[in-house]
Amino acid sequence: MREITIDCTIDGQSYSAEQLDRLRYVRDLHVLHQMKRLGASIEHHNRPLSDDEIDYLTPKDAHDINVATTLAYGAEGLRKLFAEPLRTSDRMWKDWNTASAGLPLQKSCAELAVTGVALEEFRAHVADFDELQKLVVEANPDHFFFCPEGAGGAYAMETFGMYGAPTDVLVTVDPTLPAPFDLDEGFQLLLPGRVKLTSDGTPIDIVAYHQCKPLPNGLLVKLCALFPAKTPKELVDGHKLHLAIEFAATLEMISAAR
Repeated sequence: MREITIDCTIDGQSYSAEQLDRLRYVRDLHVLHQMKRLGASIEHHNRPLSDDEIDYLTPKDAHDINVATTLAYGAEGLRKLFAEPLRTSDRMWKDWNTASAGLPLQKSCAELAVTGVALEEFRAHVADFDELQKLVVEANPDHFFFCPEGAGGAYAMETFGMYGAPTDVLVTVDPTLPAPFDLDEGFQLLLPGRVKLTSDGTPIDIVAYHQCKPLPNGLLVKLCALFPAKTPKELVDGHKLHLAIEFAATLEMISAAR
């Protein structure tokens, strides 16, 4: 039984916890097939699985195997496994970024109303990159690694918007980041950040700008990632659900760890 409640709204539409869990299951299966295509051995009880056998995994087994396989490879192993897809992804982001010069960023937003977790408890986890290192891979199948790098920075590999291949980026919290929009009344800034490609340090106009406010028995979080104007709509829309999955799972893990 869940110790907390999470009400998710995206573009005015409600998504239940069960819907988000189902989507996480689908993405776990997707990532397992993705890694297998690239040459990874996907194993259960020390036995390699075929593609057909992967499709018969339970949600828990699919997630546990995904996390175990990802962690076993580590950051450098995953960079080697995904070397060609990462090069393709870098080229895409550079093309979209160049084509979007001077155009407004696209918003990808999700709202979570939470009871059972206090704002300061939540902030302590998501603002601490060392703490996030433990949570990120568990929270979302499309997260491959999160490696803190100095104060307020981390190398991260994820598939933005559940679209195509993952991207390897350096994420930096930046309190001086020009506000892309005004905070809503009663809200405070939770996490502002910007992104560079790890491969060559190219800045990409992907901006994290999350806001939050306390509620009597919990908190309200408005999650927002902004993308270059020419980013495909499928990615921008998909990232709304990506954000909901990772933050809902993170909240549940915070609650379970008490």
